[in-house]
Amino acid sequence: MSILSGVLCLKNNCYKCCLETEMIISLRDITRILEAGYKLSEFLYFDGKNWRLRNVNGRCFFLNTDGTCKIYSIRPLGCRAYPVILVESNKEVKCGVDDYCPFSQEITDRELVDGCKKLVKLFRELGEKV
Repeated sequence: MSILSGVLCLKNNCYKCCLETEMIISLRDITRILEAGYKLSEFLYFDGKNWRLRNVNGRCFFLNTDGTCKIYSIRPLGCRAYPVILVESNKEVKCGVDDYCPFSQEITDRELVDGCKKLVKLFRELGEKV
């Protein structure tokens, strides 16, 4: 069962990654969400370096009360990659899996590669060297 597709999360009613999120969001993601009719001030804040998804009462702005995502089909690239994350090890950045995710042990090698590609794309869109 796939983590990156969201199937495992939905099956188990898990949305832990949507609580107190600090998800970085690209301009391309922002544009897509704006085109869906949302306002910047509703879902976004700037931390001084990056735009991030806003939390409301400790939950991602887009998290429905039933644990599903209001914008799942157009969700940000970082959300699409999770639980794959970039980790720095010996001044080298590589992809890993976030142990915060209850299903992190279920990720396949293929999903790790796919998630890593998504993160590299995200950080390149942000102008970061990865």
